[in-house]
Amino acid sequence: MRARIENARKTPTKVSGMSRDSFFPLKHPLSLRYFFEVAKAGSFRKASDQIHIAASAINRHVKYLEDEMGSQLFERGRGREGLKLTAAGEILLYRLKRAMSELGAAGTEIDSLLGLHRGTVNFGVNEGLWREVLPGLLTDFRSSHPHIQYHVVAANSPRLVEMVLADEIDFALAFNPSPHNGVTIAVKLAIGACVMMRRTHPLASRRTLKLRDCALHQLVMPDESLALRATLDRMFLQAGVAPKIAMTTNSYEVMRSATEAGIGISILTQQVIAPVSKSSPVVYVPLRDTDIPAQQLACCMRRGRALSVASTAMIGRIAEVLESRSTAR
Repeated sequence: MRARIENARKTPTKVSGMSRDSFFPLKHPLSLRYFFEVAKAGSFRKASDQIHIAASAINRHVKYLEDEMGSQLFERGRGREGLKLTAAGEILLYRLKRAMSELGAAGTEIDSLLGLHRGTVNFGVNEGLWREVLPGLLTDFRSSHPHIQYHVVAANSPRLVEMVLADEIDFALAFNPSPHNGVTIAVKLAIGACVMMRRTHPLASRRTLKLRDCALHQLVMPDESLALRATLDRMFLQAGVAPKIAMTTNSYEVMRSATEAGIGISILTQQVIAPVSKSSPVVYVPLRDTDIPAQQLACCMRRGRALSVASTAMIGRIAEVLESRSTAR
């Protein structure tokens, strides 16, 4: 008898072909969003800053959710940063991400029914790529598809790969993305390094340069938070020379601005597409050390993911631009 009762408890009651257990009616559905934002940010304060909602309101909604779930979702330690997901919180976050991914897939499929008449292209790029590649490409794409919207995330390559794998973005255009079984490369282009400098700089008239040439002059360098710094450190080490560093920064845009101001010269890999006009105050001279490996600019997406018509068309346009650049060399 007891076995039959236990089995009955485990057997979901069917309602209109669906299980009652398929539904979890929340009294406060907004609590799920706040829970996700806190889990993503790592603290109530950071979540508050990012979504512009009072931390007290976010905390209240998370407590509502914990009451409904019947389990604590966060371990609240000392200080504002002492926050950690409990086992129940980990489970809820995993399932919530799955649900968000499914809702995103539904939106993608609905957009596909309408072709390129609407939709959002959600993608990521390295910060330094924006100026050289994206403005012209997006302007051209928008002229043909004016109703498409875009959400662009700037991050370093490892973070972009993480976002691709988590379906937080549709695809990424990044330098040297780490190989991963879950990531497929739609198109890639080998990019050689170049040296950016003011047009009046003593090296500006040279057709090519070597690292030893650059080491004689003041350099504007990325700091360790940018992926390019590790590449440059390795390059100088291989060449057996020590750079004269005038300035470091965590921003490619700051590097460019500092170089334009004459603070130093910069070694970059971002001069990919756009030609430099004669009126520009700076020039880009190719770096031609044989032992410096080319950087791989790759457009990547999660393996097996079905993208919207808009995102697929955007990747196709990126492929055309990169391939035309490759054949023009």
